[in-house]
Amino acid sequence: MASGTIKGVAFQSVAEDVIRLRGSGVISEADLRAAIKSDEIKYLDEAVVTGLWYPLGTYGRLLDLLCRKQGGDRPEYLIERGARAAERMMNQGAYRDFLAAASRWGERAGQAVVQLAKALYGGTRWSASYSGEEHKAEIVVDDAGDFPDSARYAAQGFVQVLFARIEGAEVEVSSHRPRTDRIVYSIRRS
Repeated sequence: MASGTIKGVAFQSVAEDVIRLRGSGVISEADLRAAIKSDEIKYLDEAVVTGLWYPLGTYGRLLDLLCRKQGGDRPEYLIERGARAAERMMNQGAYRDFLAAASRWGERAGQAVVQLAKALYGGTRWSASYSGEEHKAEIVVDDAGDFPDSARYAAQGFVQVLFARIEGAEVEVSSHRPRTDRIVYSIRRS
């Protein structure tokens, strides 16, 4: 199985927040050394390139650190963080145009999320299904053994904002990991 990766465009805000909190003293050097591997510090010492791939494990460890320092180890913090990331991304031209094309609930919404996930996450397989009668959708991530739970919750917030924007209505998203290498996001209209 390939190691999971995340595109720099998604990694960037996490790295920037850790760097900012490190500079202000909220995150100490001891906190950082305890949270990430010694060879991962380079990702904080150099500019993140939005088009490059970064280790998903590093991303997860940085998210965990931010959660401990700012969110009190709450999954809700990570979900909110993912939602804010989706809002930022939707304000960028290419992503805004992409999402505008998937303008109605159903298979197109799920496929839009899957295509975006393929552009953001490497080493995983995403698929979508939709039940029109029940107004429910499901996003399944396979080969997700390297996908940290912190990233799972951040992606949950991201999925919620994308589906709500595409649908034009509030949605509820939950996630669970039925086995180590699979994550399931369940989406339904509120």
